Amino acid sequence: MNLIKGRLISRSVSLNMLANLENDIFETIENTDYNLIVERTLDACDRLSKKISDDVHLPLLVARGMGPEKARRELEEIRTFLTREYLETRLKLELEHGGNHFKVDWTLKPFDKQNEVRYSWKPLGVLLHIAAGNIDALPVFSVIEGLLTGNINILKLPSEDDGLSVQILQELVELSPEIGDHIYVFDFSSSETENIRLLADVSDAIVVWGGEAAISAVRQLAAANTKIIEWGHKISFAYVADPENVSDADLEGIAFNMCDTEQLFCSSCQGIYIGIDDQEALYRFAERFHLILDRVATRMHGDTRPDIPVGVRAQKALERQTEQLESAFMEKRVYKSHMCSVIAYSDMKLTLSYQFGNCWVKRLPRPYVLKNLKPHKNRLQTMALLCDKPQRASLEALFLKAGVVRITSGQNMSKSYCGLPHDGEYPLRRYMKLISMD
Repeated sequence: MNLIKGRLISRSVSLNMLANLENDIFETIENTDYNLIVERTLDACDRLSKKISDDVHLPLLVARGMGPEKARRELEEIRTFLTREYLETRLKLELEHGGNHFKVDWTLKPFDKQNEVRYSWKPLGVLLHIAAGNIDALPVFSVIEGLLTGNINILKLPSEDDGLSVQILQELVELSPEIGDHIYVFDFSSSETENIRLLADVSDAIVVWGGEAAISAVRQLAAANTKIIEWGHKISFAYVADPENVSDADLEGIAFNMCDTEQLFCSSCQGIYIGIDDQEALYRFAERFHLILDRVATRMHGDTRPDIPVGVRAQKALERQTEQLESAFMEKRVYKSHMCSVIAYSDMKLTLSYQFGNCWVKRLPRPYVLKNLKPHKNRLQTMALLCDKPQRASLEALFLKAGVVRITSGQNMSKSYCGLPHDGEYPLRRYMKLISMD
């Protein structure tokens, strides 16, 4: 489905509109009151948050394969994220220059000048959002961030989108028609490079969510003077400094994150490092954590996993069996059950897991931290740090030097809060420019 200026249109009509897209956008830019667009966005989001109810929307999430408990948490988070208070707080936190609201101009007298200089945040202009499909409604929230910063937003839907993004954006426009001219949604496949190039040509910046292949493809089609804002795939993990002295409760927090996110998010725990150089201790820890992970998975998902497609379940079973066969000839051990698996390796490499409750554990003594993690520059995101208080400050400093941008408990690895930086940066600030005037 394609959504242009609040109207659902067919593919053929959307293709015809590409020829005049630049002129349409120029007209919108010329006649836009950015303060009004931001205010209308705040109003529409706040009104939408009040319309979300457990009675209506909980069954929809459950029908999409989400468990009832998680569906309730997701709805509550979405309601909160869309409230005016939450969004205004984000604006104040992320665009703090010049007082408590980013649309207020402010003045500054430079120390080496006699006259004051005026400053103001202004939109980049036109954002092309190329969103990933691993998180429901991610395209919507990317567009909302563009609206909050006064930009015109062009969204290329991910192939996995099932119409949810268009439905929510259309409802936002119905609640506040003034923002309709600032939203263009095109249902183009990634193979339609010429159509996507036309969208890129009229954009001031491309916001791309995805892995290295997606980012590389965007760089090839973007003009040299088009800004690229990358939200690339990241990797997250846990670190247990002393596996013999960590509580089951703390380990359950890591297991909860793995089961709750299916290890599909950038903030999801892929595996656990232990801080001692003892392979036998690693095996003991892996066996212990497997029992915990299996218990948490069964509690959260039950005895079966109908929410995971049959093909994915078969693939994971084959991957676990392959690891089991290889363990007879290699220095690794596999602890598996119907619901999950934990694989203890002898190397220290940071890798993705098999996901869906299948994780790795490896050794990583403190002297090897920088050597093993620093090569993953700009790919590290969240780390759950489990250690005693005397070690915490020095370990935090070490992992921050390695490139980690967030340190939490296991339970909180994928939990958000108002003002949370994304991959070490504030998104709203990246979608704007700070201008100065005499």
